[in-house]
Amino acid sequence: MILFAALALVSFTPQGPARFPGVPEQDARHYDINLHIDLQKRQLSGYVDYTFTAVEELKTIRLDAQRSDAWQVTFLDAKGTSELKSDWGKDHVVVTLPTTAKKGSDVRFRARLRGTPVDGFYFKKNRYGDLMAFTDHYSIRARGWLPCEDHPGDRAKFSVRMTYREGNEAIAFGLADSGLQGIEEPKGHRTQVLTGQSEIPPYMFAIVVGPLARIREAGDKRLVDHLVYKQDVAKAKAELVNHAAWIAAMEQKFGSYPYGKYMTVQCPTRWGGFEAPGNVQLAERLFDNPGRSQGTLAHELVHMWFGDAVGYSEWREVWLSEGFASYFGPWLHAQTGGPTLQKSMGSLRTRWAKSFEGRTKSIRDDSFPHPDQALNSNTYPKGAWVLHMLRGEVGDDVFFSALKTYVAECRGSSVITEDFVTLIERTTKTELSWFFDQWLDGIGCPELKRSITKQTITIEQVQKGAPYKFWLRLRWQGDGGKLVEKRVRIDAAKVSVPFQGACHDLQLDPDVELLFRAAK
Repeated sequence: MILFAALALVSFTPQGPARFPGVPEQDARHYDINLHIDLQKRQLSGYVDYTFTAVEELKTIRLDAQRSDAWQVTFLDAKGTSELKSDWGKDHVVVTLPTTAKKGSDVRFRARLRGTPVDGFYFKKNRYGDLMAFTDHYSIRARGWLPCEDHPGDRAKFSVRMTYREGNEAIAFGLADSGLQGIEEPKGHRTQVLTGQSEIPPYMFAIVVGPLARIREAGDKRLVDHLVYKQDVAKAKAELVNHAAWIAAMEQKFGSYPYGKYMTVQCPTRWGGFEAPGNVQLAERLFDNPGRSQGTLAHELVHMWFGDAVGYSEWREVWLSEGFASYFGPWLHAQTGGPTLQKSMGSLRTRWAKSFEGRTKSIRDDSFPHPDQALNSNTYPKGAWVLHMLRGEVGDDVFFSALKTYVAECRGSSVITEDFVTLIERTTKTELSWFFDQWLDGIGCPELKRSITKQTITIEQVQKGAPYKFWLRLRWQGDGGKLVEKRVRIDAAKVSVPFQGACHDLQLDPDVELLFRAAK
């Protein structure tokens, strides 16, 4: 996900851990969605067939859900004939099952939907005045129209049948279902049936419908037509050119592409880009400045592996998605003419150093009142820097091999940081808890003061709290202007580095390998 502008300064209010609960006694398995999307009336109608598994004996199912006078939701038995008792709260509903479900059994029921959704599914004119329908679920907005387990740790399969007026294009998660043949469509309408083969959490499920144009991008058979505003076709064609090369690079390092298709779709999303699996959503103005879209396009593609295929099971773990995309997005972009990774990391460091979160919060801080606020300068730039420094700590070959194993073993699941750390330690055969403790759970970074006396360079950590442990590269001009370089281990508040001869123009971290601040 890419935010529209520079990351905002956010004030957090601590609250208890039950703010964003999962429901461990039940497991969502399948959402089978059937929708009629009426753009003119700005309304949805249809139903959702649910399959849940009872992890424990169940008399009720709890769903995150919202309703209003304009958005009507009714729960029925699996046949759709008998209404089920439903007790509504502000942000959820508890549905009483017709009979008690035994542990391990499957539970099936239906929700009938009608009206204008409360949230998450929008009818809105785009910047050219054309009416569109689209979802924008992140983070907990899917519940505004789709009763579900609106939690990143609960994955399920999704299928959708969409009927909409001719003259529009539509896309959603999944691949076209050949079972569509023989379905009778209302006059003047089109129907698409899409079935997803992978399990995803509800926030990732995305639909876009509108008067869009198709753009073909060559180089990989899994690339299907991108959908863009008709007025932006020329600009978009010039930008949508690197996905085949990027997919090849990601597959070489991290394993096969996780989904059956890849495309992007322009829509009035609140984000600069959203990583809907296989059908990424892009902001309306992304293509306005030539070349400026490449960073976003690369970032969103990286999410197919990190964030989507391997997800996170708690909102505070979003760095496992955004930190990875913020690192490997620039890594990809550099391979197709973008800024060097070193330059990009320098920019991320500067941006983070100016941020509120960079001085006051850790990456995994959990005191935010809404999951959207977990998207900040720590989970993006600092998360990227954690990976950059991990790469420097273990070396390139070990780093990429470990991450490939991480994707292979965790693919299709949602994890937490401890899972990632355990796997990295096992595959690198290196004890790294100290590394992750200081960078993920510590606030800020090393603040370094340097001094030179006679034949000694002294590096002092002056930040509050315990000293960090890290590698630091030093470079200076020695006798006769010869460049001298040392990579030294800093593991105390003050470390002395001896040298012989002259020491002029001393540089700390000349190759942009460390997240630090220079102390005044």
